Amino acid sequence: MKKIIFLIFFLFYQSIVYSEEMILDQLKNPKITNQFQKWNFITDQVMGGVSTGKFIVEKVDGEMCYRMTGDVSTKNNGGFIQIRAKLNPEINSKDYEGVYVKVYGNEKNYNLHLRTGLTLAPWQYYSFTFTTTKNWIEIRAPFEQFKKSNFYQPKSIVGQNIKSVGLVAGFYDFKSDICLSEIGFY
Repeated sequence: MKKIIFLIFFLFYQSIVYSEEMILDQLKNPKITNQFQKWNFITDQVMGGVSTGKFIVEKVDGEMCYRMTGDVSTKNNGGFIQIRAKLNPEINSKDYEGVYVKVYGNEKNYNLHLRTGLTLAPWQYYSFTFTTTKNWIEIRAPFEQFKKSNFYQPKSIVGQNIKSVGLVAGFYDFKSDICLSEIGFY
């Protein structure tokens, strides 16, 4: 009987441990993650592009959020705007299944970008594409579904330490309008 009770307790404890989520940011301290890292706004102008935009803290449909708006342009080899935060400590992808975000948008496609110690060049990342709606929704992005940006990166992010996470509007000409109220790992 003691063995059965121990087994039940052990299985229950394991389910709690492996079902934990790590909240990176819920805007409790706007523009700073729960790891005390700053969110940075970046455009393709760092490489000669012409995309413009901004990122502000705002209440949208009852939720405090980061709102990233702008004009994404592929002129001059550009094509993106993004908010990005470093992770310190880095997140081991073996500890979680993926990234989740709570977003509200303009029914356009956006991307999550993850960088690791093996993505050294600015154009290297792992990307997951999703579509927003005009309602708050949660998107779950499994690590296995992130695509590498260059042929010389490892195929999968699984097993690597993640050093930054970014929310990206890009890669075609459009008006960006996306709100992020929570981000974390599941």
